[in-house]
Amino acid sequence: MKKTITIFIIFIAIFMVACWNPSVSEVSITPPWDKMNLPVKDNARVWASDDKKLKVVHKAAIHIVAESYLTAIENDGWKKTKQDIKERYVYEFEKSGQKISLEVYEFENTGVIIEKK
Repeated sequence: MKKTITIFIIFIAIFMVACWNPSVSEVSITPPWDKMNLPVKDNARVWASDDKKLKVVHKAAIHIVAESYLTAIENDGWKKTKQDIKERYVYEFEKSGQKISLEVYEFENTGVIIEKK
C-alpha cells in the first residue's frame, strides 16, 4: 500500500510539473535584453518586452531563477550596487552610467522584472 501511495504522489508531482502553463501570452524578447544572454529559453515565457522593461515567468524555483539572472547580468558587465532579499529578490546594477533593477518574485512559480532606471 505504501508503495502504491508513493508511486501515485510521484505521478501527480510529475504531472503538475509537466502541465506548467502560465496565464500570460508569450512575446518576443527585444533589445537591449536580447543581447544579455538572460535565462529565458527553457521553461520560461517572456510576456512583456520593450526598451525599458522585461517581464518573464519561469517554471523554476525563485532562488534558482534569482541566481541565474544574477550570473547572467554580472557576466554582461553589470555591477551589483544594491540587494534586498527580504520578501522578494530585488537588486540594482550599474554599467557605463546606466542603471537597471532586477526583481524576482512569486508569480505562477517565479516572475522576473528587469527595468531601466
